[in-house]
Amino acid sequence: MQKPLSRINDFERLYKENYTRLYYYAYRFIPDAEACKDIVNDVFEKAWTNFDNLKPETASTYLYIQTRNKCIDYLRHLQVEEQYADFYKAVTKEDIDTSFEEREKRIQKIESFIEDLNDPTKTILKKCYYENKKYQEVADEFGISVNGIKKHIMKALQLLRTEFGTKKVPQKNS
Repeated sequence: MQKPLSRINDFERLYKENYTRLYYYAYRFIPDAEACKDIVNDVFEKAWTNFDNLKPETASTYLYIQTRNKCIDYLRHLQVEEQYADFYKAVTKEDIDTSFEEREKRIQKIESFIEDLNDPTKTILKKCYYENKKYQEVADEFGISVNGIKKHIMKALQLLRTEFGTKKVPQKNS
């Protein structure tokens, strides 16, 4: 059994050897340079936190797995955001004859409905969509898993669909 990597010098070497490769690996999934940088930085932040437990022979594999998982989470989050945006458009879709006051009433009705949601669902929805926080950030804040956050988001979207009589937006194949 090899000893765990020593902290600063070994982490710096691991970072320098892998950052660029991980960035381009992430870019294969997500063609957004800034998002890829954020993802790889998040992976290295987590690696730093768990660095005492990393072994030299598995550190690179760990980084690739974490990067892939973060990319998947990012894409899932985008998909949910798209569904929410599509839902919001469907609910607020106006004819040319619809007045500004009528549109405002519809938007207020949606916002009022969101305010009436139970916590933590309401707060989670607001943090993810109003504050643009990542699911992982909100999960850490609430002390629950990312899957728990996703369940609250899906619950809120389903309640909105039911309340406003819209059909579920079809899933897009990635």
